[in-house]
Amino acid sequence: MNKNTKNYFVRMLVAFSIYTVLLVGMNVVDNIFELPQWQRIAMSILPVIPAIAIIFIILEFVRTMDEVWQRIITESTLISMGIVGIATFTLGFMEGVIQLPDGILIWIWPAMIGIQGLAMQFVRRRY
Repeated sequence: MNKNTKNYFVRMLVAFSIYTVLLVGMNVVDNIFELPQWQRIAMSILPVIPAIAIIFIILEFVRTMDEVWQRIITESTLISMGIVGIATFTLGFMEGVIQLPDGILIWIWPAMIGIQGLAMQFVRRRY
């Protein structure tokens, strides 16, 4: 494992640890205290901060890769964006016709990441 990869894994571990602490802490505080709505809103978006950091960590890591891996990542990400985009577009049309589960929006980003990882397995076979 090279230096860039080790640095990436350490930074991702830190970011995901902060995300987890904020997510669990937010839920614990919300269950224990009766907070005003504005505080609940502010607290509910705290886990987004490390998620934003994760985007920059990934971008920086991809920039250290060679052109072939950058192309594989780009194609995989575009495939994921297309699949998840069409799926959410379809759900948007269905929204007025069927009852969709609450909290479905939170699964869009994890779906994009998961599908990108799957797509990468197929895209990389072409190179």
